[in-house]
Amino acid sequence: MTPPSVPGVNPFTADGQWLKCALHTHSTISDGTLQPHHLVQAYEEQGFDVVAITDHWRLTNVPSTDRVLTLPSAELGWDIKSPIYPKQSAEFLVYGIDHIPDEPGGDRTNWYTNDDEHYEVRTFPNLTEGVRWADTMGAVVYVAHPYWTHLEVSDLEPQEGFVGLEVFNGSSDLETGRGDSSMWWDTLLGRGRQVFGIGTDDQHYPLFELATGWTMVKAASHSQDAVLEALKSGHAYFSHGPEIRHVEEVDGHIEVECSPVRQVILQMEEEKGIAVLVGRGGRQLGRILETDSRGLITRARLESPYESPRYRRVTIVDENGRRAWSNPL
Repeated sequence: MTPPSVPGVNPFTADGQWLKCALHTHSTISDGTLQPHHLVQAYEEQGFDVVAITDHWRLTNVPSTDRVLTLPSAELGWDIKSPIYPKQSAEFLVYGIDHIPDEPGGDRTNWYTNDDEHYEVRTFPNLTEGVRWADTMGAVVYVAHPYWTHLEVSDLEPQEGFVGLEVFNGSSDLETGRGDSSMWWDTLLGRGRQVFGIGTDDQHYPLFELATGWTMVKAASHSQDAVLEALKSGHAYFSHGPEIRHVEEVDGHIEVECSPVRQVILQMEEEKGIAVLVGRGGRQLGRILETDSRGLITRARLESPYESPRYRRVTIVDENGRRAWSNPL
């Protein structure tokens, strides 16, 4: 049976303001190296508008500043069905909480504490139970770094209620080369699951990781409620370099405006997908509409021959190989 189509969103045509968000970062309250208020200051200096300090099994309360809105958040865990190494569990990011559960009900043989690094692992019995706990506060759940954790898609498919995945993780990308979880994302989308994406730096050591990935949310206002609603509804795109400035369907085709890039891709299920690129070679199903002075793409039209795809999402790639991703349109 063919999976259903995924309902899409388009924040680029919605009202609101774009806010640059750090949605996975750690302070000295767990295993980071900056105190919370210094961490917020560091993101403010990098032009961020929202910071969610996601310490491990700790709720780090730090005031917002005139520029930066702080979002009460944490990184928590759950027991996976078939671990591949001792004490393996998976992690999720939860935004908009007011406490941390003392007894989440998971397998205590997976729990441990590193006193030197203020690092603690506890677990819910599964992700669905973690989401149910988060729902009591109206909080929003995204699965953390599935590639880095080496999750199977079968670990995620039975789970209910999570909004999306951390598709790009800057720390994992730099440290282990496992920062891009697009394969997990595309597999779930291709199976008809509405799953949104975010990008983060997962900062622990600021000189190494800070601002290596971020999420741009289209929010109705610079407030906690508006940011949570944007994350819940997928009104966001994410990047570790280039900017997606506008995406719109025009006469049945997708037009993309962006910072200068070498490739614009419209990604779909299975073998489907099309791209427009500059330079040598390439089968192009679309047109370059505008370029900068060096010939890099700043606006393109993607003309898909595929009718009724299950999902469509845009990826852009700059001249250094850095990417930005839209949510399913």
